[in-house]
Amino acid sequence: MRLLEKRLRGSGRGDVFEFYPLGDIHLGARSCAETPLRRLVAQIKDNSNAYIIGGGDWVDAIRPQDSKRFDFDTLPDWLVEGDAMTTREKLNDIIQQQVDRIVDIMYPVRDKIIGIIEGNHEFSVKKYAGLDIHRAICRKLEVESLTDETLLRLMFSRTDKAKGPSSVVIVYARHGYGGGRMPGAEPNKLDRMLNEWECADICITGHTHTADELPPKPVLEIPRSGKLPPECYCRYRHALNWGCWVYSHPSGASSYASRACYPARPMLTYKICIRPFHAVKRQANNVRYWHDCPEIEIRRIPIN
Repeated sequence: MRLLEKRLRGSGRGDVFEFYPLGDIHLGARSCAETPLRRLVAQIKDNSNAYIIGGGDWVDAIRPQDSKRFDFDTLPDWLVEGDAMTTREKLNDIIQQQVDRIVDIMYPVRDKIIGIIEGNHEFSVKKYAGLDIHRAICRKLEVESLTDETLLRLMFSRTDKAKGPSSVVIVYARHGYGGGRMPGAEPNKLDRMLNEWECADICITGHTHTADELPPKPVLEIPRSGKLPPECYCRYRHALNWGCWVYSHPSGASSYASRACYPARPMLTYKICIRPFHAVKRQANNVRYWHDCPEIEIRRIPIN
């Protein structure tokens, strides 16, 4: 686990910060949605308040030695393009080709990547081939390795206020586990994660390629210090699975996914929009008061 703090500054109450949990990209698989990924990266680059939380499995990292999953038919065209000598060189170094390509895609937004979680595909290569490609990607992009899970403290402050954070949001993130074939599997796992990590305002996971989110969970509370409000405050906790960047059952040659009869996955992912300086006007017992609390909204992003 990695404990990490990220300090961010805004200018006023209307500021919106966007966080993109990007995981299960599987660059190097023929079914990877690379073109939409490049478009999203360009959008993030142009947004000064946009950030990325890397979710793992950024590369497919399936080697020819993996007799269960490797298949030449699942390789993308860019790995087999060129003359015979170039193609041989690429096929003799498949994983490095994938690492170089994902670094090339993400390099323009490297300063916006808060950190990257290690996925099971990266871990498998480290375990069976002695190659730590997760740390290699982190080093090339000069970003933090978040190991297999992280607790992230986002501390927001305003330029027009005194020093010190005026809003804090806690995020728990992990790569995830399980197969998720049944429709009830993912909501149950998200609910368990939300209960296990009660300190977090937002819990995010992946691995099963199932884009899913729970309804916001309301939590009633009163402040631990200061003036007691006339009514309880209500804040909301969120849990989601970021989905994947892999097309389900693409036309063409057979694949590992089609042979395993995996269910089709929705081609969408999410972004987390946070208004850290949001204030709610309330009234109780003829008393009007303001409740300062960050506003969190989960928005879907189609992948097409």
